[in-house]
Amino acid sequence: MWAILPTRQWGTSQGDGVRAQLIGLSESEKAKAVRTFDARYGEMERALWCLSKYARAPLLAGQSSPVVEALVWTMKSWWGVQGVRSDTKVLMANALAEVVDWSPDLFAEMSWDDSGAEEYACECVRALVDRSRTMGVPRREFSLASKVLHWLMPWRIPVLDDNVRRILGVPASWDASQAYPQVAYEVFAMARLEPEAPNWMGSLEPRSSLRALDKCLWWLGGGDSGTAAVVKNPWRVVYQLGLEPC
Repeated sequence: MWAILPTRQWGTSQGDGVRAQLIGLSESEKAKAVRTFDARYGEMERALWCLSKYARAPLLAGQSSPVVEALVWTMKSWWGVQGVRSDTKVLMANALAEVVDWSPDLFAEMSWDDSGAEEYACECVRALVDRSRTMGVPRREFSLASKVLHWLMPWRIPVLDDNVRRILGVPASWDASQAYPQVAYEVFAMARLEPEAPNWMGSLEPRSSLRALDKCLWWLGGGDSGTAAVVKNPWRVVYQLGLEPC
């Protein structure tokens, strides 16, 4: 059972101030963060979304495939998940095919009126982490699991990332199993304050409030320092699979 901690239990007054500041961001400030992110990483976003869409068919069949493996490893490689063993590519892809009861509606847009949205996200991430471990992945890869699931279900799964943790004030001392439920709780709370398709989210697919919030939080949490590499030819991974850009 996941413990979703209410905001008032967070550990620092600094975190409280950061959250208040985020809630108070103007639409133009959020739009600027997303626009700057997209200008730098937009082509990578397009290629990832293409991989995500190609991964749907094998997952709906309950199977892994080279494209599912490529999605896992591209997330690891492009977004700096450190210390991941190379066999995680295959092992997590196999786990991914098993742990979610995949259906077409999981890939579709949704609203968050259901109070169980946070719990669903946490259960999916935890299930992927645990099944990957039983298959031989040596670490609990919460960050990678959340990122892969986010790109498959961008209307359902928030991302666990160091920049996002930092800007939300989640204590660095917290284990990932504690941190992810808190991140999910807060990101969904912020998403519920937005219209279904806020103008500031930009035009890149997927046009999801969770995706837009991840860009905004990641950028404001340290991504604006420019340390994350820009992949010069992000479509290479698509072409290597014999696929057409989408």
